[in-house]
Amino acid sequence: MTQRQDDKPAYTHFPHHGLDAYAVALEALAKADALAKRLPRGYGPLSDQLRRASQSAFLQLSEGAARTGADRAQRLRGARAEACEAAACVEALGRLGLATQREGAELLSLLGRLAAMLTKLAGR
Repeated sequence: MTQRQDDKPAYTHFPHHGLDAYAVALEALAKADALAKRLPRGYGPLSDQLRRASQSAFLQLSEGAARTGADRAQRLRGARAEACEAAACVEALGRLGLATQREGAELLSLLGRLAAMLTKLAGR
């Protein structure tokens, strides 16, 4: 990838770039990863699942954006399911006292927005 003069990478505009859900998914992915990195030893399965689910929601959204018809809807529904799974991980971490109320609420808000956006997109 080459760099433009304004230090933004120069690349093709992909279908997912036109979706607001993409920005929400990317932000949720970053926050989920940051939370997972701070978990204490012994909580590897929750950390791994939070990472996997948030990554999968992000990637399936991106893949679905490039597809059409029933194939698109299937990918977007899968992305929504992964966002819900990531939310369940965050709720578990909150209940276990491993995530602050603020960070849990911020991430749950993003994941909720993402799930709602994906529901609408999958219906198109």
